[in-house]
Amino acid sequence: MANIAQLGATAMLGISAYMFPSQIVRLRSLIMFVVGHILYNFVKSSKNPELLGQGKLKQVLEECSTVLTETYYPTPWCLGPHLHTVFRVLFQNVPKIRLEREYISTPDGGQFALDWLINKGPDDLDKPIVMVVPGITGGSHNNYVRHLLLNGHTNKCRSLVFNNRGCAHSTLLTPRMYSGSNTEDMSLAVRTLSDRYPNAPIIIVAVSLGGMITTHYVTSNDPSRANVRAACIISSPWNSFGTYESINRPINHVLYQRYLLGKLKGIVSHHKHLYQNRRLPFNYRQIMKSETLWEWDDRFTSKMFGYKDWKEYYTDGHSFKKLPYVDIPMLIINAEDDPLSPMDYLPFVEVQENPNLAMIVTKTGGHIGFLEGWLPNGPAWVNRAVEEFVRLMIFTDFLKSAEDVPNDYY
Repeated sequence: MANIAQLGATAMLGISAYMFPSQIVRLRSLIMFVVGHILYNFVKSSKNPELLGQGKLKQVLEECSTVLTETYYPTPWCLGPHLHTVFRVLFQNVPKIRLEREYISTPDGGQFALDWLINKGPDDLDKPIVMVVPGITGGSHNNYVRHLLLNGHTNKCRSLVFNNRGCAHSTLLTPRMYSGSNTEDMSLAVRTLSDRYPNAPIIIVAVSLGGMITTHYVTSNDPSRANVRAACIISSPWNSFGTYESINRPINHVLYQRYLLGKLKGIVSHHKHLYQNRRLPFNYRQIMKSETLWEWDDRFTSKMFGYKDWKEYYTDGHSFKKLPYVDIPMLIINAEDDPLSPMDYLPFVEVQENPNLAMIVTKTGGHIGFLEGWLPNGPAWVNRAVEEFVRLMIFTDFLKSAEDVPNDYY
């Protein structure tokens, strides 16, 4: 810190040589204001995460968690949710890991990709599986996804990414993509894992839109989910209309909606030949003219999955309505200032009413941000939370195979 102060003083002296006294006063005032604002924001945001819930999962987290008993110190200069959200994309490193891709064919003639983290150690067919489900256009190439993969790997789990159709540079074979309420592809993915490793418990770690899909899936009557023993949902929108309202605010439209919409259009335009069939329930030119996500969902997603319009799709997509039916331990992680999952729409009531749920709410963190440290290029706070959650699921009786874990597992 002393060196930094000396460098700052030296820089000020160098600058002041070319400035009038009044300009120096203004510069010093500006610097003091910025530093003061950073310190104020840092102190205001540095809080212990709030843990909500009423059941056994909350009790285990309270008694065994170290992450929750520590103060979360966000990156000091990340003033607000947008810097957390944007700088996570720009600054967080992309771990160099080896992945092996497997395409799974679907009954409608399409396909999706599973990307497996290659494990160099001995293979235990019964060890737990961590399946990471990315956000709306995310995939195994994204930094946050790879860090979550490593959270599973650190716990000696078999780790993989479930990539939605067309994501992570995968190839579309049919016009169908994905939606926040359709679980058919996830069902097939889990069934593939269960057939291959019938005694391995599965933990799903899902982010944003992936959290919506996962919540719909684990509350369904689908028999394929029998081996899914726990889930962790990060930065997920719980009320589709709340997210619609938030993302259409001017700054959120500029920072996020245009970006995400561009990614979706990129997938479709890359497979343009699939969308020029006149018998399809949508028009290629019209969907490519969409300027908002709700227009995209109205012209494309809703038609693809049999909804009348975007409002009917969003109503069915509300994942908070599914929470009363969650029958496995599910940890929900959200930030109060998430620009895509507003605090007013977080499922506080549902979490208190279902003993299988627990929710961690941080003071700041943005959307999939949760940056910490002065130079936030490594794992984020949420990675420590996920890594600990997976470990607790393994070493408690939440997983049926937990008693079979040897003493020297770690």
